[in-house]
Amino acid sequence: MPDPEQNFLARLDSDGLDALERKLAIKVSQLQSEGRVFRGGSKKTLTGQVDTDADLQKAATDVIETARRGVKIVPQTESRPLIPLFKAAKKELSPELIVDHEQMGFVFYVVEVIFNILLPRDQWPQSANFGLKLSDDIGDPARRLRPISLFPGRKDIQFFKVDLEGAVGIDAGLNVTIPLDKTTIFPFGSFSAKAKINSNIAIGPLSFPFRKAAIEVIGEGDQNILWRYNLRSELKGTNVFKSILILKVAKEARSIRMAGALEVVPCKHRWLDFFGAKNLPRLTDQRALPVQLALN
Repeated sequence: MPDPEQNFLARLDSDGLDALERKLAIKVSQLQSEGRVFRGGSKKTLTGQVDTDADLQKAATDVIETARRGVKIVPQTESRPLIPLFKAAKKELSPELIVDHEQMGFVFYVVEVIFNILLPRDQWPQSANFGLKLSDDIGDPARRLRPISLFPGRKDIQFFKVDLEGAVGIDAGLNVTIPLDKTTIFPFGSFSAKAKINSNIAIGPLSFPFRKAAIEVIGEGDQNILWRYNLRSELKGTNVFKSILILKVAKEARSIRMAGALEVVPCKHRWLDFFGAKNLPRLTDQRALPVQLALN
């Protein structure tokens, strides 16, 4: 079970709440003066909902209370050394991997970072940003921890056109690879041994929650990484996001530190109707995430 003390609670601080209240009060006054809401009126929107002054005030209060209460985000991290995984799967190691491990003294890890955004059933995330800052206890800059592959990366954003639990794997070059049926991502539950061979997957498949979104990825190959999701679907309630990193770590390292910074914009249709996406609050939090190293 995840440690409750490591859970994120993305919300606004007191200054942020004051600014939000002022911004929404101005927007409410503007909508009232423009005649966009009706006091006991009967005019309806295209969705058939009556826009009354009470509806407007309730929506503003709802947004503020959500920002004050915050959104709970439960993180999980799973890390495994890759060379034992290759050997257990009876896969041949590349010469570069053997030299880096045996002669240069590096260990390779696959790390899965999972964020579960726990929203009420009538809300969905309009956007979400996930930032990771990586560090270790190595003083020599040439031997410091670094990611050599990550997913999603800039080259992978084309795949985020569906809402699907898909399959991904790791190939012999330590790249995250996506098995495809022609141009369609294989659903995780229907993944086959033949697809694994055709996709040149050495390790996996791993389950990955693809989300229909426009994605921006910053910091590939760097110790500071940021994923920005502008979501194109309305999956209400709990939303799951995952990132996969392949790390190159010096054997003498005794600890890895991973600092996570999260931002989420929760959304409802009525909030969008009245205030627009740009006026919805961006709720943030940051925490250290544990990464387990091999025992020997």
